[in-house]
Amino acid sequence: MSLGRALGPGRLQKRGKSWVLTWTDEFRKRQRKALGTDRRTAERIRAEIIHKRDMALAGLGSEAGQGRTLAEIAELYLEDFKVRVSAAHFKNVDPQLKRIIARLGDMRVRELKTMHVVRLRNEAKSAGAANRTCNLLIQRLQAMLRWADENQIIARNPIGSVKPLPYTQADYRYRRRALTKDEIAQFLAASIMHDVQCNLIREYARVPQTPLWQTLLETGGRWNEIRLTTWGDLDRRQRLLVLRAEHTKAKRQRVIPLRDELVEQLIRLRAQHEGVLGRLPNVEDRIFLSPEGRPWVQETSNPMRIFNRTLKEAGILKIDVQGRKLDIHALRTTCASRLARNGVPLVQAQRLLGHSDPKLTAQAYTDLSVEDLRGAVEAIENAESKQVKEAR
Repeated sequence: MSLGRALGPGRLQKRGKSWVLTWTDEFRKRQRKALGTDRRTAERIRAEIIHKRDMALAGLGSEAGQGRTLAEIAELYLEDFKVRVSAAHFKNVDPQLKRIIARLGDMRVRELKTMHVVRLRNEAKSAGAANRTCNLLIQRLQAMLRWADENQIIARNPIGSVKPLPYTQADYRYRRRALTKDEIAQFLAASIMHDVQCNLIREYARVPQTPLWQTLLETGGRWNEIRLTTWGDLDRRQRLLVLRAEHTKAKRQRVIPLRDELVEQLIRLRAQHEGVLGRLPNVEDRIFLSPEGRPWVQETSNPMRIFNRTLKEAGILKIDVQGRKLDIHALRTTCASRLARNGVPLVQAQRLLGHSDPKLTAQAYTDLSVEDLRGAVEAIENAESKQVKEAR
C-alpha cells in the first residue's frame, strides 16, 4: 500500500455472535478487533476508532498533539468555539485567549507546567487585577485544553488541576445593588414624566422608554435578550414573552409569563410605534426602540445615558454610601430580589432568570435590604409573644 493512498473506514463483519472490525491503523498496520454483539454499538465504536486514526494521521493524535504549540491548539479551538457561542461572547473570549497564548510564547503543550500559568496569574494579581480577572486567565486556557483533551487532540490537559483564587463579595470590584420597593416606584414615575415631557417639547412623536424599564424589571431579562425581542415573540393571548435561544446567554429558549398590566402597556406601545414609524409594526419589528424609533444596537451607550438621567430625576443615587452601583443590569438584580422578597422559590427564580445553577441566582442576584429582613425578625418576635400569651 502506497503512503499516499487514503485509508478507508475498515470492514465490519459478523463472525459468529460478534461484530468484528478489520482496519488499517495510523502506522499502516492491519488490525482486527471484536466490537461486541450489537451492531449499532459496533458501528459507534468503529466510528470512534477510525476518527482517532484519522486524527493521528493528520498530526492531531493524542500523544502527537502534546508536541503541538498552544497557538496551534488555540486556532483549532477558536474555530470550533465560534460556532458554539454568541458573537458577543466569542468577541470577548477570542482576544483574551490570544493575549494569554502570546504571553506564553511558542510553548508546546508538553512544555506547559502548572507554575507557568500560576506565575501569569500572580503577575496579574500584583498589577492590581481582581481575583475574578486573575481566575479568568487560567479558565480561558483550561477550557481550551479541556476541549482539546475531550476531542483527542492532546493526550492530557497539563493544567487541569490548577485551583482558582477565592472569589467572595469581599473580592468584588464592581458591586451592583437592587432598587428598593420605593426606588422602583420613584424610578418608573420619573421615566413616565420624562416620556410625557419629551412628547410635549418635541415637534415629532418619540417612543416612550418606560415599557422597556418595566419589562426589564418584571422579566429579569438581560439587556441583550430584551432589546432583540420582536412583536412575534409576544403572545398577547397567553401573556407570554419568548426569549429565543439565539438571543439568550445560555443559548436556551426561555418563555416568561407577563402580568396583564404589562401586556396592556406593550399593546399601547405598539400603537405608539405606529405613530412614530408611520405604519403598524409587523411580527419581525423590535418591541423596544430608541426614542427616535430605531432598533437599539449593542454598541451604544445611549440606553445608559437615559437610565442615568432617569435615576437623577428620580432622586436616586447611582452609587450608594457603601459603594454599590446601579446600572441597567441592576434591573435584573432587582427582579431577582423582588422574587425572593415575595417568597418565590429559588428554583422558579432560577428558571425565570435562565441560570444553570440556583446557587448563582442566590449568590449573585439576590440583594435583600435590611428592611426586607426586618419582617422575618418581627415574625419571630410575634410568634414568641403569641406563645407566651397562650401559656398564660
